Amino acid sequence: MNEPRKKKSLSPILDQIAHGGSSVALNLIRLTSLASDRHMFRQESLNRTVIFKYPNFEQQIADQPAAPPPSAAKPVAPKSAAAPAQAEPPAPPVPERPIETAIYVPYDSEQIGAGGYGIYLRQREFERLLKDHVGIDFETKSEAFERDVAILRLIDSVPSLDPFLLKSALLKYSADIHPAYFAISESEEESIKSLIASKVNPIVARALGLKDVADVNERSQRFLQALWDPSMPEAKLFVSAFGISGDQATLIFEGWKGVTFYEHTFTRNLHQVAGVLRWLTSNDATPLDIREFKHYKDQQDMFRQAVVKKLRNLISNVNGIFAEYTECHGQFLHGGDAKPFRNFLAGVYRRYWVLGYCSMAVLHTCNIHERFMREAIQNRLRFEQIEDMLKRMDASLSSQANASI
Repeated sequence: MNEPRKKKSLSPILDQIAHGGSSVALNLIRLTSLASDRHMFRQESLNRTVIFKYPNFEQQIADQPAAPPPSAAKPVAPKSAAAPAQAEPPAPPVPERPIETAIYVPYDSEQIGAGGYGIYLRQREFERLLKDHVGIDFETKSEAFERDVAILRLIDSVPSLDPFLLKSALLKYSADIHPAYFAISESEEESIKSLIASKVNPIVARALGLKDVADVNERSQRFLQALWDPSMPEAKLFVSAFGISGDQATLIFEGWKGVTFYEHTFTRNLHQVAGVLRWLTSNDATPLDIREFKHYKDQQDMFRQAVVKKLRNLISNVNGIFAEYTECHGQFLHGGDAKPFRNFLAGVYRRYWVLGYCSMAVLHTCNIHERFMREAIQNRLRFEQIEDMLKRMDASLSSQANASI
């Protein structure tokens, strides 16, 4: 009886850093060829890192004791295993944020997969770790320092690194940052903004009781501007029309904009998600060499079914939020019932972050499937390939935030 061979491979989180795509990882190293004054950060060592987003995984990312002292940054190792006992866990996440932001400092910037250190933006001793591993000293303030820290905080304020959201978050500095960091064309950006506008305009007119077409267009333009700059008075005026404190305007506008963005991107990628589910539930998911591993067939089948269940749960969460959005949007526009839409707005920031997690996890699962299928023979894989693929999918879909809205 053949036993599955355990081979060395990238840990699930390191796999996301290296292969997760632009919504998961921002590889600053690739753009160090730009003129130094066009680099994102003034601290050059930061430009030789990868900033990444990840759900709050149950499993740890380290697999061996680190060379630095116990309180130092946690290593991101090439393969997954238990974390060393002395490793200090990251601080508990903010409830509204089921996603963490981290700076990955590779041992070798030319070989990201060889391992490195992950510094979490909300972990304890974050400031000291940045000083030790990146050279940023929080005790030595300067204009360049303030700028770099502000950019890091703005990046942490969005649930994923999708170019549209990233550029929107860094609006204050976007003119000062090279367009290559955003990886989005002007036409695509305008298309997304138009989609958001189509959802916002009718709501604005209804909420403010506007009927004159010219008045609707003029006021709507101001509210659309407030979506990108929630400090504008129109933002507070809008939420106040729903009986919500103006102090919540920034979070509500950020969340509303984000939910509409994810509705667009998730719908656009539905065919890819459906394709992964079809494969996982089809006969093609039976290994090519199943006869050699027939004693492990039931075990792998159960694992595959568990992954399918998690994937479907996340899709259900996403669709549930979108359905609620569509229903309350319609009830207010066509029936004049403001209460459902008010309730949606009151929790929209939380929904925004849940969508960020779900969208990132599902799309990364699709990315894993696509990469493994490049080695498929007539749409089928070997037992060990499927086992490795399922482990990576399971890690991507597993989080404390799973099935939580």
